[in-house]
Amino acid sequence: MAHSCPRCGQPVQRGYNAGTQLAAGLIGALFYAAFGSFQCKGCGKIVQSEFPADVRTKIALQSVLMVLGAIALAGFCLWLMSEQK
Repeated sequence: MAHSCPRCGQPVQRGYNAGTQLAAGLIGALFYAAFGSFQCKGCGKIVQSEFPADVRTKIALQSVLMVLGAIALAGFCLWLMSEQK
C-alpha cells in the first residue's frame, strides 16, 4: 500500500539499502525498511512526523508487521537448519 507524499502528493516508498540487503539478506532488508525513512521521487527523504496522524498509525502497524515477519523468517531458517543435522 503506497502512501502519498505530504508535500507533493506523489506516492512514497520505504527506504532501501542494497548494502544492508547484501550483508543480511531479506531479514536485513525487512528491518531496514521497517525502521528507515520514506522516499519521494520528487521531494527526497520524508520524515514520518510530516505525515498525518492516521497515516503514521498505519506506518507504525506496517513496521511492526515487517519486524514480526523478519523474526518469523529468521526462526524458520533456524528451524530448517536444525532439522538438517
